[in-house]
Amino acid sequence: MKKIAFLSISFIVLGVLLFANRMYNKPHTNVEQSNAKEIISAEQLFDKFDKNEDSAMNQFSEQIIVVTGTLFAKDFSNELEPQMILKTDNESGFIRCGFKPSQLQNLEQLKDSSIIKVKGICKGINGDDELTLIEDKDVTLSSSIIIE
Repeated sequence: MKKIAFLSISFIVLGVLLFANRMYNKPHTNVEQSNAKEIISAEQLFDKFDKNEDSAMNQFSEQIIVVTGTLFAKDFSNELEPQMILKTDNESGFIRCGFKPSQLQNLEQLKDSSIIKVKGICKGINGDDELTLIEDKDVTLSSSIIIE
């Protein structure tokens, strides 16, 4: 009986270790070479999160999407992740796009109020209680690149 229990526990531990190893060594998602799951405007994306956050998280979370919007502001205060903010038609939030430092030169060339397309990994929505934001909430994209 002890032998069966020992073997069962050993297999469970081995399974957990294999799963942890696979997750730790998971390959990095290359946004530039990956296809976008959805193409959406900044207004539509924010509206979906604002109306039903759970449904939007199921649809967009950890997915590569293309967002078209009007550039509101650029933030270079974090040199490890320069950011830009896209306007929405809702005054209570924006789309916040984080970029890798290699994209800094492309970001610096953009002019406020220009229409751009950004491709990135949707991370969800942050409320003002979680971060110091311009407005109440921001939908965030990470590992973003400018495609137009």
